[in-house]
Amino acid sequence: MSIKEEDIISLVKSGKDREAIPVLYKKVYPLVERYIVRNSGNKDDASDIFQDALLLFYKQIIRNSFNEKYKVYGYLYKICLYKWMNKAKKNSKIKFVDEIENLEPAGFIVHEEMEEIIANPDENIIRKLFTPIGEKCIELLTFTTYSSLLLEDIMIRMEFNSVSAVKMQLKRCKEKLLKEIDENPSLINQLKNK
Repeated sequence: MSIKEEDIISLVKSGKDREAIPVLYKKVYPLVERYIVRNSGNKDDASDIFQDALLLFYKQIIRNSFNEKYKVYGYLYKICLYKWMNKAKKNSKIKFVDEIENLEPAGFIVHEEMEEIIANPDENIIRKLFTPIGEKCIELLTFTTYSSLLLEDIMIRMEFNSVSAVKMQLKRCKEKLLKEIDENPSLINQLKNK
């Protein structure tokens, strides 16, 4: 029986991952290896990255968090590229052959007043600042600030369509929070005086 791309998810969900995984290695791994080797990596790097990505992909399927609108092979390949780029970013001597958007680990530089909030938490004051920005922004800022999740992981967890969408929403959320901080100097002063 020939396994098709669209059968992979149902095979993994039904416990037949031993049938699905070799297909993923056959179809996706050679592309990942070629990309990583062309971009200052080696075959061991490619193997490690692919296995990490495969594990993440597998967990998403088991937890029903994989969005089936994505093509399986392309999705797994993208996870591998993001993981490689994040690993490579830590090693500045690596130069990429292909021009791909810079996918840095999630995180942002904290506004000076935000440092005060983090250093001197007072739940009621913080709640007054964060409540107006909304739950989704709070979750996104939490992931990027405290969890050190990669942007592609946040994209998957929060069901964004792309890493660019995550970056755009993160920018909007930071702007909302900074606006709240600027509009509520008395709350900031209360935090500073604790």
